[in-house]
Amino acid sequence: MTMLNPMTRATIDRPAAEELSKQWWVLLFSGLLAVVVGVVILSIQWTVHDLALVVAIFLIVNGVLRMLTPPLDYTERWWTLAVGLIEVLVGVAFLAWPSVSLLTLAIFIGAWVLVRGVFDLAGGISSRQDVKFWWLYVVFGVIEVGLGIVLLDRPDLSLALAIAIVGVWAILIGMLEILVSFEVKHLPDTLDKLAGH
Repeated sequence: MTMLNPMTRATIDRPAAEELSKQWWVLLFSGLLAVVVGVVILSIQWTVHDLALVVAIFLIVNGVLRMLTPPLDYTERWWTLAVGLIEVLVGVAFLAWPSVSLLTLAIFIGAWVLVRGVFDLAGGISSRQDVKFWWLYVVFGVIEVGLGIVLLDRPDLSLALAIAIVGVWAILIGMLEILVSFEVKHLPDTLDKLAGH
């Protein structure tokens, strides 16, 4: 998923909005994938190894999609490339570590959800003047921070709770991406309306 950069603010102009709107389908695909993964995670009896494998594949695919999509606030391209690469590397770490324990899984996922939540929250707040749907990032950032804290705070986490948290997180992220994809698709028209054209 495309994130907002909390370290910079950039005003989106019409050419930038047109370029960004061409990528709306990447966000839609990523969102649908996340929702499907979340539903699958919640509906199957998992072993720790199987859950780690599914999360690894999800993180790798989501990271690649993030690297393909320009930032929503149209800041520097390195931002989405760096965040996407980190997501891919975390996914590869899961694949390379086949004997992952439930504690390790909870720590990895919890840390990633927490960091992502902080960035979504900060990015939403810093982009509130420039991005129409900034508040969605704030809401989901708060939820992600909460889910990340639960995962990190519970070293005795049960597999059922880990599955529930990962499944709910994937569904919430997917819903946000789907909503944002349609906003991005119509971004040039939205800018025209704001400019009074």
